[in-house]
Amino acid sequence: MSNRVSIFSEIGILEKVIIHSPGFEVEEMTPKTAAQVLYNDILPLPVIAEDHRELKEILKLVTKVYEVRELLRDVLENNAVKNEFIETIIRFFPILKRRREEFHVMTPEELSYGVIVGIKEKKDSLTRFLSENIFSLPPLPNLYFMRDSAIVVGDKVITGSMANKVRIMEAIIATFIYRYHPQFKSEGFILDGTEEGQEALVTVEGGDLLVLKDNVLAIGISERTTSQSIDLIINNLCRGITEPFYVFAVVLPNERATIHLDMVFTMVDKDRCVIHEPYILGNGRLPVVRITLEPNGKKTFDYMDNLIVGLKTVGLDLKPVICGGDNPLYQEREQWLSGTNFFAFEPGKFIGYDCNVKTLESLAKEGYTVKHAREFLSGQSKIEEHKKLVIGIDGAELARGGGGVRCMTMPAKRKPVKW
Repeated sequence: MSNRVSIFSEIGILEKVIIHSPGFEVEEMTPKTAAQVLYNDILPLPVIAEDHRELKEILKLVTKVYEVRELLRDVLENNAVKNEFIETIIRFFPILKRRREEFHVMTPEELSYGVIVGIKEKKDSLTRFLSENIFSLPPLPNLYFMRDSAIVVGDKVITGSMANKVRIMEAIIATFIYRYHPQFKSEGFILDGTEEGQEALVTVEGGDLLVLKDNVLAIGISERTTSQSIDLIINNLCRGITEPFYVFAVVLPNERATIHLDMVFTMVDKDRCVIHEPYILGNGRLPVVRITLEPNGKKTFDYMDNLIVGLKTVGLDLKPVICGGDNPLYQEREQWLSGTNFFAFEPGKFIGYDCNVKTLESLAKEGYTVKHAREFLSGQSKIEEHKKLVIGIDGAELARGGGGVRCMTMPAKRKPVKW
């Protein structure tokens, strides 16, 4: 087992997490170009940067926090790795062939920065001068949603075969970190979304994958993650198991509010999850298939009544807390603002947006202390003083980007849970 990466649950004590503090790449969006990079609207950088800083400071109180750009810079210090990185970029963006030499003379600091904020087109011909294209390599305003580009499963990694190719650079960055960084090198890849020859139908993003226990995964079938990618994942998982392994495939509607499974379900404690009730338990509950993988390679597929019932069949008995409380109006509003999208840093202690008031009230009724991040950052309160805790961060503007705290974090190592 790798001592560098290890994830066997959603809730184990967090030891390493990768984030990206949003920067100038966000300000490259305009109202006209926002939709091209999967946003509904432009975001004010000073506000989201400050709100994200609050998240980073809270995480630093409980674990080791790494910035993705710094990790990429580290791996690019190796010239052979840097050369491979440049050739991988050119494979996905052939227009950059003519600028290969420029990339080679860039320092690791310059190259790691450039691939994030974008590399502008050179207007060195009439055609390029007349072109409306600003960038040869587009900026990555989605990068602060670190979850999507890769996920650690056990001691191996799945890197995203991104549904929208404007995000493929994010997956390339994650792949190079998990392949080459001495502190994050994994034991291999269950699926590498940047591999040459990857089928067009094989798309997967980390927001759809939840590692619930060492032998239980939940995966959303969504506009971002296909059933074909799940087939590939389970076929690769079968090769390394010595006991039954369970995958729950949840079929999500093709809607903006449900781009990933973690927008309707997250696990926050040994016996608690937060759900969007209409889609998990209500009349509109989503189809769920339990896939049982045997060490001999046999696979069986069974429909479950719902995800909660299905998880109970494999020994994971979770009591759901309803996003938005009992009122359907607030359920819909708070789900839209990532009200189910919590990130646990140990069992029963987790972080979410403070704007989802009704959801926080529901958690308080279940015995969780609800406090704003400022209370801990100021020293007014201490995290270790609380057994069951929800930390709220300012996130109304961050939520407009289309995700929550789980979306913005890429956990790389957790301690095993004592079930």
